[in-house]
Amino acid sequence: MRVSSVGLGTGSWGEEVSVDVAAAMAREFCSAGGTLIDVSSAYGGGQSEIMVAKALRGIPRSELVLSSAGGIDPTKPVGQRVDASRRHLLAQLDRSLASLRTDFLDLWSVAYWDPGVPVEEVVAVLEYAVDSGRVRYAGVRDYTGWQLALTASEAGLPIVSVQNEYSLVVRGIEMDVVPAAEYMGIGIIAAAPLAHGALYGSRAADGHPPAALQPYAGRRTDTISDALRTAADGLGVNPAAVAQAWVRQRPAVASVIVGGREVEHIVSAVENASLVLPRAIERALTDVSH
Repeated sequence: MRVSSVGLGTGSWGEEVSVDVAAAMAREFCSAGGTLIDVSSAYGGGQSEIMVAKALRGIPRSELVLSSAGGIDPTKPVGQRVDASRRHLLAQLDRSLASLRTDFLDLWSVAYWDPGVPVEEVVAVLEYAVDSGRVRYAGVRDYTGWQLALTASEAGLPIVSVQNEYSLVVRGIEMDVVPAAEYMGIGIIAAAPLAHGALYGSRAADGHPPAALQPYAGRRTDTISDALRTAADGLGVNPAAVAQAWVRQRPAVASVIVGGREVEHIVSAVENASLVLPRAIERALTDVSH
C-alpha cells in the first residue's frame, strides 16, 4: 500500500471547519499530489465523515486513499467510549461507508485497544472486512508496541499501519511502537506532528496556552519551538515545515497527518513535503527534544 508522505487530517471538520473551506483544502491537497485522507467515525462528533464526502465531490475516487477507523463511540461518556466488539466495529464500518459514499475503504483501522475484547475477535473482524471487499488494508491506531505485535502475530492478514501521535514534543512511541513497527515492516502514520499547535506557540487572549494545549506547554516545548525557528530561518522555510520534516525522517514513518482550519496550512504542508533536513539539523532537533 502506498500513501502520500503528507496526509490530510479531518479531525476538526464538522465542528471547526466549514464545508466550503474543507472542499478547498481537499482540492488543494489532491491537486498537489496528496492522496491520504485521514477520517474516523469519531471525528467531529461523528459528523466529519459526512463533510468529507461533500468535500471530496468531483475528485476521482482512484486518486484517494481513504483511511478511517472504528472502535470508539463519541456519544458515550468518557471511560465508556472504547468498543472494539465485532458487532460495534462492523456497524461502524457500514456507517462509515454510507457516510463517505463509497463502496470500500483503502485502509480501515481499529481505533483503540479494547481490553474487554479478545484480540482474536478483533483480528477476525479485520479479516472479514477485507475478505468482504469493504476494506483493502487493515491497520490499528493508538496501540502500544506489545499490542501492535500481538495483533500482527494473531492476524491472518498483514497489519500495514499503526497511527499514533508523534512529534518533537510527543516522542513516547519511540520506546516501543517504533521498534516494533520497524521490525515487522509496519508503516507508522504520525498524527499531530505539530503537537496540536503547541509548536506554533498558540496563546489564548490572556497570553497563556489554551486549555487543550496545557499538557504540551512548558519550558521544554518553548526550547523546541526556539530551535525550530532557528532551523527554519537557516533553511528559508517556516517552523511547521521543519517540525513535519523531522517526523517524516524518523524510522518507519510512512506519512504525517496535517490538519488545520485554514487552506494555507494544508498548502504549505504539501509544498514542503519534499523538504529533507540536513543531518546536523535533524540531530540537533533530536537532542533538544529529549
